[in-house]
Amino acid sequence: MWSRSGRTAGRHFAGRTLAPELFEAGIILVPTILLTGTRAGGPSGRGGVSKWAKIEKDVRLRLGTTPHWAAVTTLLDYYGLPQDSPGMAERPAGSARRRVEYVEQQIAARIDHPRFLPYLVLHETETWVFAAAGQLGEWVEDGALAAELKRQADAAGGPECVNDGADTAPSKRLLGLYPAYNKTQDGPVSVADLGLAELRAACPHFDSWIGRLLALA
Repeated sequence: MWSRSGRTAGRHFAGRTLAPELFEAGIILVPTILLTGTRAGGPSGRGGVSKWAKIEKDVRLRLGTTPHWAAVTTLLDYYGLPQDSPGMAERPAGSARRRVEYVEQQIAARIDHPRFLPYLVLHETETWVFAAAGQLGEWVEDGALAAELKRQADAAGGPECVNDGADTAPSKRLLGLYPAYNKTQDGPVSVADLGLAELRAACPHFDSWIGRLLALA
């Protein structure tokens, strides 16, 4: 499994929620983080990603160096994905899910490898916290926060439909409602408490990805 650099929340989600439950199905998840470059005489860089070429280079590296893995997948935020990524410029009209699935298909076609399973989080990992609104409310002892997150998710048509604008993306909404939000602790703990089955039920696009992973067992 491969996670976008700089998005440590994704790695925490993978470690707390995905890995334990997928292990029960016979799948061992190995989270790794995108390497964006190598500093002269120093460690590999793990900064932000602004160009598709960096992603493609690392995906191909993972595929080439892990022939013993059943698959290499991605855990990339759709919100903030480099605009030069395959499919981004010609996304079709329609629902957010239709658009993100089109981009995933174009990315898969670009890499063109039988063990590659691209997945883009719709719209970012904080989407899953909206699905776990009740659990977050209990964790931070704020029932009003839980109620508002649920209201916004319901109004959007579900957690995965929460807007991906610069000011309305899930992470921006969370920070606006709860400035003390810690994305590497509050979110992963809440989603882990929710559980994989409930998260799949609340997030159809995520559910489709998990189904593809389970099919590898």
